[in-house]
Amino acid sequence: MINKMYAPKNLILTALTAALTVLCAPAFSAEPLLNDTDSKLAAIDGTLQSVNGELSEQRARIGALAAELAVSSDEAAKFRSRVLEELKALRRQNQSMIDSLFADGMNAGSTDASRVLDGVKPLRNYDRQAPDGKLFFGEDEYVYVKEANATFDARIDTGAAVSSISARDITEFERGGKKWYRFRIEANGRVLPVEAPFVRYSDVRQSSKEEVTRRPVVSLNVKVGNYSAASEFTLTDRTRMQYALLIGRTLIQDIAVVDVSRDHVQGRSDPEGLIILMRDDYEKALKEGRNPNAAYDERQRSRAGEQATPAEGNDFVSTDPQSALPAVVHEKRKAERQQ
Repeated sequence: MINKMYAPKNLILTALTAALTVLCAPAFSAEPLLNDTDSKLAAIDGTLQSVNGELSEQRARIGALAAELAVSSDEAAKFRSRVLEELKALRRQNQSMIDSLFADGMNAGSTDASRVLDGVKPLRNYDRQAPDGKLFFGEDEYVYVKEANATFDARIDTGAAVSSISARDITEFERGGKKWYRFRIEANGRVLPVEAPFVRYSDVRQSSKEEVTRRPVVSLNVKVGNYSAASEFTLTDRTRMQYALLIGRTLIQDIAVVDVSRDHVQGRSDPEGLIILMRDDYEKALKEGRNPNAAYDERQRSRAGEQATPAEGNDFVSTDPQSALPAVVHEKRKAERQQ
């Protein structure tokens, strides 16, 4: 009787115990999943290490190739330089031979030699002119300015866009219905009056100042060696600077190659005219008791006060664009067509 009474309770307890066991048991095991993740991470790490190794090898190869290219480029530049020097030497030798032929022909006075030499044209001076026809400019060059009737020891500056000339007491005036400027060049203890036609204004910002300075630009006729042209010059006071004249890219481009290891390559086009030296050279001459223009001043005194200007019909500064190099002629013709 008692066993029958407690039987249902035992069954209930058993069922509850089984249910609790099921509820408390974990739904799944995390250990297999963690093991799989670790395996994947290990595989990724191995792949990254392999990629890094390949990248390091590629960097090493690229570095080696860059070094080889640098060496090859340097060797190629040296080779081109040697070839150019040998070409110049060969052409100078040819020039010397031709000069000798002309001299022998002139001395012999024979008609046969004259006929042979009639078809021979003298070569360029390859110390002053490149094989492509461009002039060689050094760090400094002698530049004759027709309006000042003087030769200036000028600095060649490829960093300057426009050439500039020293100017004080700048005055604007009108001539023939067009704007002109009158100014003075003060250098080497001399004052040179100059008048030149106005071209445009140039806004110049100095590195030491924030404000912009507007300066007039005029056209001047200049000659360097055998090359003459009209070019633009900015008017600025260069009295305290070493050079009264600075040549920029507007004059250099298309006609010259600059070699800063040389100076005064083209020589003076007016060896007997007035010369304006750079300030240090002029002061050095004064300390040594020399007058760079002694011969010029003596000729001026002998002329009894006559104005030192080129003789009429003997003006060696050409205004004919045909006297310029082909590239310059082309640019001038192009500008004339546009106008």
